[in-house]
Amino acid sequence: MSSSHLPLDRRREEEDEQQPISDERPEETPADELLEETAGPSEPRSISPVLPEISSGGDLELDWDSILKPSNPDPDTDKVKKRASNVLKLSQENEKLAAQLKLMSERLEAAERRRKELATKLQSPPSN
Repeated sequence: MSSSHLPLDRRREEEDEQQPISDERPEETPADELLEETAGPSEPRSISPVLPEISSGGDLELDWDSILKPSNPDPDTDKVKKRASNVLKLSQENEKLAAQLKLMSERLEAAERRRKELATKLQSPPSN
């Protein structure tokens, strides 16, 4: 039976059987070289990346203030925060004034309607 009539998987198996098995490694990448340097030639190669050593002599304690607050705050940042706060306050005040203006306008319109009604009542004679 010719190899062209065999299923694809079987053809691949035959091709693999025909190729000699070599003990040579495929080309190594720089990452492989780093792994080999750290693991040594007799140790199995590790897949994990090389991590830097952490010195045990350093002070590793942190407090919440050092995490939450920047070490030296930028003066421009403070100005921007202050300006944003002022803008927020002004927009809230603007909304409050707009609501008051709307109420006053409604009251004024109601007062004008009432005045017109009274004026028409005074101009028309009472019918008895």
